[in-house]
Amino acid sequence: MANFNKEYLGILSTAAGAVLIGIAPILVRVSEVSPSITGFYRFLIASFVLFFYGLFSGLLKKYNAKDVLILSLPGLFFGSDIALWHWSINETSIANASLFVNTAPIYVAAISFILFKEKLDNLFFFAGTACLGGVALILFEDNINQSFFGDSLSLLAALFYSGYLITVKRYSNRYTTYEFMLFSALFGSMPLLIGGLIETGTKIPLTTSGISNLIFQGVFIQIAGQGLIIFGLSKIRVQFSSLILLIQPLTAAILAIYLFNEMLLIQQIIGAIILLIGIYLAGISEKKLK
Repeated sequence: MANFNKEYLGILSTAAGAVLIGIAPILVRVSEVSPSITGFYRFLIASFVLFFYGLFSGLLKKYNAKDVLILSLPGLFFGSDIALWHWSINETSIANASLFVNTAPIYVAAISFILFKEKLDNLFFFAGTACLGGVALILFEDNINQSFFGDSLSLLAALFYSGYLITVKRYSNRYTTYEFMLFSALFGSMPLLIGGLIETGTKIPLTTSGISNLIFQGVFIQIAGQGLIIFGLSKIRVQFSSLILLIQPLTAAILAIYLFNEMLLIQQIIGAIILLIGIYLAGISEKKLK
């Protein structure tokens, strides 16, 4: 019963985090500042909030060089992922950017097998294929501003995101959710700042709505969303987590339909059903492999 409750909590936490993260593409597109600078502010705001929370709650402590090195890795992976993904959003369609960045489960499964010899059964491979197929149906557009360069950026972002997920999972028994959140926000802001200084565009928000957008991303997307995902990673296998996170593009697609008055196509409904069935089958595989 305890293991069941632990797994159930991990699934719910990861799914809730994925829903929150799914809001990010919309907020990036309407942000007043450039994509990487948007990400930089998101991480910077989260860093300040988490630092002072840890300072006053007693969670903040001293770390040796080895701990800092290990905890910096998820942040550098994640910051690079966000920088590349934000860049891709403005180089290709939101649909393509969201689709290709969510090929991370393929990388996660391959890296976990090669480096850590973590095996997967045929059911999981079938479930993963179904999930990716469902996402493709949800996000497919036959008249979009496609860009090979933008699509390549989002694929590279997926590789970095898989590194983030695997690293967090690998050390989830050693460090707390708070520690991963703090260091991910702190070190993740570095590649975003570099990207922001290179790219063109506005660097400082000039309106109340622009500032509110960034604060919302820092608190609800970065702290709440990623916090839920990191917590979920400590409860279930990273391969299963990466498939649950495919709820993110489903959320983005639904929001785009609602906010921009786009029509809900039959293929998107079918894709959503296939995606959810795939996640359910992955859950069955997860139980069998334990």
